[in-house]
Amino acid sequence: MFKKAVSYGLQHYLREGWLCHSRVQQLLAHEQLDVRGLTTLQRDMLRRTLVLASQRIPAYLKLRVPDTADAIIPFLRESIPVVTKKDLITARQQYYPNGGIPRNWTILGKTSGTTGSPLDVFRSLNSVVWENAFVRRHWRWSGFQPSMRRATLRGEQVLGLDRITPPYWIFNRIDNQLLLSTRHLSGDTAHLFSDAIRNFKPAILQAYPSTAYLLAQALQRDDQRLTIPWVFTASEMLYPYQRALIEERIGRVMDFYGMAERVAFAGECEFGNMHVNSDYSFVEILDEDNQPTDDEGFVVGTTFHNAFMPLVRYKLSDRTRWKQGVCKCGRYYPMIEPISGKFEDLLFGSSGNAISPSIITFAFKGVANISSSQVAQTGPETWEVRVVPGPGYSDEDGARIIQNIHSSVDRGLTVTLVLRETIQRTSAGKYRWVVNEWKTNQRLRV
Repeated sequence: MFKKAVSYGLQHYLREGWLCHSRVQQLLAHEQLDVRGLTTLQRDMLRRTLVLASQRIPAYLKLRVPDTADAIIPFLRESIPVVTKKDLITARQQYYPNGGIPRNWTILGKTSGTTGSPLDVFRSLNSVVWENAFVRRHWRWSGFQPSMRRATLRGEQVLGLDRITPPYWIFNRIDNQLLLSTRHLSGDTAHLFSDAIRNFKPAILQAYPSTAYLLAQALQRDDQRLTIPWVFTASEMLYPYQRALIEERIGRVMDFYGMAERVAFAGECEFGNMHVNSDYSFVEILDEDNQPTDDEGFVVGTTFHNAFMPLVRYKLSDRTRWKQGVCKCGRYYPMIEPISGKFEDLLFGSSGNAISPSIITFAFKGVANISSSQVAQTGPETWEVRVVPGPGYSDEDGARIIQNIHSSVDRGLTVTLVLRETIQRTSAGKYRWVVNEWKTNQRLRV
């Protein structure tokens, strides 16, 4: 536990030290800009990204980027096609620097995503620092200050699954942070978690919606409450029923929308509106024909802060629409409606508790050579992982998935791996990465 605490402390210095602090101050200054000022800033940053892409990414080497920022948005839409995750996987040498081969110093952002296709994105250390600065600016919207305490109940592998006795958390003294092990949270242990959080008295709680909801359910069962001023949720869909119980039993919710590709960042303000951070990336909402729309469409983003591997017009599967009007918070960042992601069934672990889809993605960390996959619950304590092999696939890739599930998700599950030629879609053509074929209506246990 001591080594873990030291590790997180070192991460704090590298990612969230004085460099991060100085950038938070820059971002806070951006909030003083009006619409015109933000538009000018965004066009300048977009032009810089396109120039970098034309120098470093093979697919854009022939781009002739306009000299003036005023012409940059029309140029983007008329001259640069939309790309998807499939493009990055199938044409890696075109969209990655260095032919798609990471070097020793390359920082890899790994994700399986809700499509079930593993993907890594090259990141610069600079982009990692910027990411943390944007997150910390979002916390400031709640009144949070760097000296305040925070508790974290997310996907960090704080403790090994072999630990069977409390405490199920560690204290990161350098960052004044209580890190709680999500994998040890259950109906039987929830009261220990709530007691630890109550005694710690954090100003904010970071959590997955599903883990905060599970904790809120336990508090409701015991007729208890926590009095945390703000709960910052992220990484999953936040459903209204979850928000209602979390706010009743824990604290007010501020949701956050982001992704491993880091092409969009939207944060909920104190008045409940979701603001796209226009100094983070250039976000478009496009229809089925990749045309701008004021109706619901796909989120498409262009990065601003990852000079090592700029992504340009990267299309996500998430959908939303622009929200008109001016927010009472006084910030001029554009607003969007809540994100409508893909439907995902709940899967249940060996203890009977629901397991977050975000945690299930750990099964595919470090796994390559897979075209697509699906994780299905086929019985009590039984999962089936369906894999469409990609070029270079071997039995070792499949074995690693099963090993990852047992080491990082749930050691008590019976897991089988099945190779498929394709993954079946729904009648509406939707891809379901996580599917419960056992008891689709089984409720969360606490």
